[in-house]
Amino acid sequence: MKKYLGLLTVLVTTLFIHAAHAGPIFVGSWDVYDANAPDWFGYEPDGPLAYTAQEAAALLFGGNPGDYSISTIDDQIANINNMAWYDVIGYGGDILAEDYSNKYLGQFYGPTAGFDFGNPNNPASAYIRDNLYEGTAINFAFLKDTSVVPEPAVLALLAPGLLGIAAMRRRRGKAATA
Repeated sequence: MKKYLGLLTVLVTTLFIHAAHAGPIFVGSWDVYDANAPDWFGYEPDGPLAYTAQEAAALLFGGNPGDYSISTIDDQIANINNMAWYDVIGYGGDILAEDYSNKYLGQFYGPTAGFDFGNPNNPASAYIRDNLYEGTAINFAFLKDTSVVPEPAVLALLAPGLLGIAAMRRRRGKAATA
């Protein structure tokens, strides 16, 4: 019985220590002016879809926007600044919050005509081919730490094992006293 309790203790400790020490994981980077990014031209009159940096990361690497932390510095976890490069229509590149959202009609990088040239408050996108040059605005994506709280499935598997060990201990305790 002690052998099983020891194994269970090691298992539980390993699960929780691993969870406590897990951190963000670098998953990749992208250039705002990537060759595969939507081109500003050809989407009249509203422009192509605009993306926050977190939305762009989810589009490029999978998952949900909230799963990501973004950095403008490099691929090192210690340097995550939760900021991102954006292209602002009629203005150029700017570093803004990773979840910055300023979209024309709530979803577009536009309009393609009649925008206020030179205004830093124009619609912005973290994935668009417009004002920037290739290689000048790189965003680094990190998958956030989601393992600090054990998954419900892990707890569901752990509970029957603990109950079984408790039942075995009770039976052995009753047998020893009889």
